[in-house]
Amino acid sequence: MAIRLQRKGGASPTKRTRAPKAKNKLAPRVARTRNGGTMTEAQFFQKLRGALRSAFRWWKPMSMALDNSKRVHKGLNKKLKYEYQCALCTVYYARTSVEIDHIIPCGTLRSFEDVATFIERLTPEDPKAFQVLCKACHLKKTNEERGK
Repeated sequence: MAIRLQRKGGASPTKRTRAPKAKNKLAPRVARTRNGGTMTEAQFFQKLRGALRSAFRWWKPMSMALDNSKRVHKGLNKKLKYEYQCALCTVYYARTSVEIDHIIPCGTLRSFEDVATFIERLTPEDPKAFQVLCKACHLKKTNEERGK
């Protein structure tokens, strides 16, 4: 990065300006075929997957699974009303520290052929299809499912 010193008229202080950087324009690696040429296929299906998960966030069997794992908080913090038991490590946590997990993973959503299967797995009617996990156990289970 080149820095040039410029003096403006006689004894005035020195002002530093930076030389403009050269711009490297690379061609996009993946074709942008969605949303008027602004999104890739992966970005499109990522938005669709997120919208479906948001739409079914308050699915009743998920709430029932959460209710099945809660108990009245027994600690000193009077602000906490309930605590929830992790299905794997069996420790009780505050609501902000647990997540609801699908026992049978929803799978991927990479094409329109996957939509029906994804929605079917996203919205089971049985509360036993869900489990409450602490964030650490949920991350561990997710990484095992993905093969990491």
